[in-house]
Amino acid sequence: MRAYVMGLSVVASLVACKGGSAHGGDAEPDRYAPQTSPTSSTPVNATPLPPERVLEYVNRDHLPAYEGPTGSIQGTVLVTGDPSPETKNRDYSKCPRGAEAYRKLFREGPARADGARPVADALVAVTGYAGGYLPEQRPARVVAIDDCVLSSRTIDMTIGQRLDFKNLMKDKIFAPAFIQTPSVLGLVAPPAGDPVSLYPQAPGALTLFDRFGAGSAYLSAEVYVLVQPLHAVSDLEGHYRIDGIPLGDVKVNARLGVINQQTTLPAKIRANAVETLDLTLTYKASAVPLFTSSPVVDGGRPRTILK
Repeated sequence: MRAYVMGLSVVASLVACKGGSAHGGDAEPDRYAPQTSPTSSTPVNATPLPPERVLEYVNRDHLPAYEGPTGSIQGTVLVTGDPSPETKNRDYSKCPRGAEAYRKLFREGPARADGARPVADALVAVTGYAGGYLPEQRPARVVAIDDCVLSSRTIDMTIGQRLDFKNLMKDKIFAPAFIQTPSVLGLVAPPAGDPVSLYPQAPGALTLFDRFGAGSAYLSAEVYVLVQPLHAVSDLEGHYRIDGIPLGDVKVNARLGVINQQTTLPAKIRANAVETLDLTLTYKASAVPLFTSSPVVDGGRPRTILK
């Protein structure tokens, strides 16, 4: 039996141009150009996907759910090369705390003895396992916004999950939306109110932004919608951990979208054991243009995932 999870490349891209599909397009778009799609008369991302539609994505081969023993993997995502530069033309006067999270192109920690620095907000995913498919156990991925700062600059989720946004700010309204899939329905999260939910309609990469500009145009996050649940995002110390992995040989993939860098390493998962694996990315300043203050341009990041 071949491994079911077909890797992050199966969720490779959203519609690249008219006539494309969730699994690819006719051409790769300009990485920093505005990313939009035609507005439909039906609200996009506002209603859950039917269960049968979710199964088409996550278990198209009709495999049984994996019920065998599992293990875990953890480690640190590191970056080498040039230090993270400051972004340009961003105004943090409305929300000064935003500078802490968004002033640099990416968030990194102090250098180790070898010069590598732990990096936050990197997507990590395990692929290549065999023996069945893994259903997502959590109905929602929760994201909070407080003092004009999102709880993560990268959001990982599985197709079929809803994305719940909770507004912890006291005096600002938050209107979450995806740049690539505009909706005629405007969802609004009031200050300290109940969360609002978005439902991605296909696997791929999206850009979350605030329609009302609660803080400034810098306020955005990459949202990766994957076809399997074995994924995580590195924290401020660069640490990640993924549990519930089927046993055997797997691949561990890391990606930091803002620098368009990714890496893959093999690993062997053992029953009830926690493996340790660090993943290293390289940043070269001359290869990545800095973002401007526009939320659309800021959202025009590569939509392919570990191509």
